[in-house]
Amino acid sequence: MAFTATALNAYTKHTYDPKFIDNSMTSVSDAMLKAVSKKTDGSGRDFSWLADADDSFNASPDFSVAQAAANNNNNTVGAQFTSKWNALSADAVLTSEVIGLTRNDDGAWQKALKTAMTKTMRGIAHANMLFLVGKGWGEVSGISSVTGSTFVPTIPSDITKYVLGMPLVFAQTLNTTALRSVTVLYVTGVSYTPGSELVTLSAALSSVGAVNGDTAFLAGARQNSATPAQIVPIGVNGWFPNQLTDLTDATVTTMLGYNRLVNSRYFGSFIDATQGGSPLTALIDGAQEACTMGNVTKLECWCSKAVFSQCAKDVNNAVRYDGNPAVKSVGTNRLLIYADGNAEAHLNVSRTMNDTFIVGFEPAQIIYKSIGGLPHLDSEDGLTMARQSSAAGYEIRWFQQSLIEVPNPAGGLRIQLV
Repeated sequence: MAFTATALNAYTKHTYDPKFIDNSMTSVSDAMLKAVSKKTDGSGRDFSWLADADDSFNASPDFSVAQAAANNNNNTVGAQFTSKWNALSADAVLTSEVIGLTRNDDGAWQKALKTAMTKTMRGIAHANMLFLVGKGWGEVSGISSVTGSTFVPTIPSDITKYVLGMPLVFAQTLNTTALRSVTVLYVTGVSYTPGSELVTLSAALSSVGAVNGDTAFLAGARQNSATPAQIVPIGVNGWFPNQLTDLTDATVTTMLGYNRLVNSRYFGSFIDATQGGSPLTALIDGAQEACTMGNVTKLECWCSKAVFSQCAKDVNNAVRYDGNPAVKSVGTNRLLIYADGNAEAHLNVSRTMNDTFIVGFEPAQIIYKSIGGLPHLDSEDGLTMARQSSAAGYEIRWFQQSLIEVPNPAGGLRIQLV
């Protein structure tokens, strides 16, 4: 992102007013991204890990049967997942004009640099959150109601994934067709109002051939191929798929080198709640399933703000005020669901989740792993800030190489609401 002298002057003037509040969509990291584990000790060309949800059974009252079963069945004990490291780059840019105007004012210079760096970091965090909830193709959402340079996300609650300045490309399908065009369109306007969701782009969608039913991708995250490789981390939508629709996709069933169809526990626990009713019932079923079949004891579940509100309203119908006639409260700040024994699950809001499903996992079992910081300054040549070769300005480059490791996929949960 670049800051001109005019823009920076206006921004810093308001930013350092004591009453200023930064309420940009990317100003606060998503709660789910904060919750997952982070490890920065990655290295090597690829990264492999073993997840064991398999059994080796040959017991029999007859020793000869047990021996024959042991010898005749090549039991696979554990799934070996192998992932490449996925690169992500970002630039914080200061124009030469800004640098010149602040050259003899250390305070102004520091403010200019801080503004550019902070905004860029927030954008990277939002990209990482898109990957965490995605399937590994850099997808943002389906598009519908295409008119000129505007569209509505196919699932309207996906609107929170869009932010100003986001570069987009489009394809007819998620991973079986080439891009409509390699030309990048930028998000120039977003309406987040429920019922009036709308994304406005820098040019007409017809200029790149995009139509209703296409998928929007973060530019550079989806290869221009009918058989693309995954070049961004695979998130919870890939690890814990919608088993009603996604198991016809070979990239879902055989993922990171392992065929998960041989043992459905590698897809995580799945609850079909598409027939309606309160999500609370499905949450009780899901928590029990994940704790019983996935062997988890502390499950954190994540849903959209609308789904959480619905659950809070459903719970409120059962509230009693015995012994507390004067003071009333409605809603709930954190919903706790108990399963058998000591197992329990909490329901939380994730800003980037849509209204169609709830996902659950143990935070320690979802690891955003990286080679160095997630992200870190790209200063391997010793230059933290470098002059741009094709523009009058300087840039600070950010870089990361990451993947999402799931050591216990059997402990994951997906509740499909729609």
